[in-house]
Amino acid sequence: MENHIYSSAADYAYGRLRRDIILKRLEPGQRLSEAGLAEQLEVSRTPVREALRRLGAEGLVVLVPNSGVWVASPSLQEMVDTFDVREGLECMAVERAARNATPLQLCRLEECIEREEEVFRIRDFEEYLEVNTAFHRTLAESGGNRVLADYVEKLLARTFVFMVFYEDFFERSGNPSLEDHRHLLAALRRKDGEAAVALMRAHVQTSAEDLRRTLQGHEVP
Repeated sequence: MENHIYSSAADYAYGRLRRDIILKRLEPGQRLSEAGLAEQLEVSRTPVREALRRLGAEGLVVLVPNSGVWVASPSLQEMVDTFDVREGLECMAVERAARNATPLQLCRLEECIEREEEVFRIRDFEEYLEVNTAFHRTLAESGGNRVLADYVEKLLARTFVFMVFYEDFFERSGNPSLEDHRHLLAALRRKDGEAAVALMRAHVQTSAEDLRRTLQGHEVP
């Protein structure tokens, strides 16, 4: 990512700021100065403004008209509510995926798992977030219900934000999500919908609990 070739100044500003947020160089709740960021990135304020709009659409920053811009600081209740809905929808999606997943989709899930193992080994948090999201997105699409997959993707975008701010990635010695994903894929290959649902429910609940403990440690109101 550091050697990425950007297509425009706005794309460059977006990429740099997004990476700084993901790598926690910018803290939750930190106020951002458009002028200060422009000076730091050596670009004009216009591309910075566009970058902040894009980050706001992703939920990584909060833009308050006539007030300013802050790095997002999701609340505990927001996280709990989001994971409650995600659990229900992903269980529904994985039950359908057990019936409908194609060989190509199963191969894509396996590729995600292989990539997840590699990026965790080299501790690339940004890529880890992307591949984790790709696994769950592919799984939802494998169910064959486009509306359900769209809703799951929206929830994944929201939980991506929680992971950015409160995932204790660099403190882990192992990656429990990797084993969860392997077991889920095995259940899909067996077309065992009941097992897949149970595995997904436990996986989402464990993820939510891990993030809850970390978030409470940050004392977010």
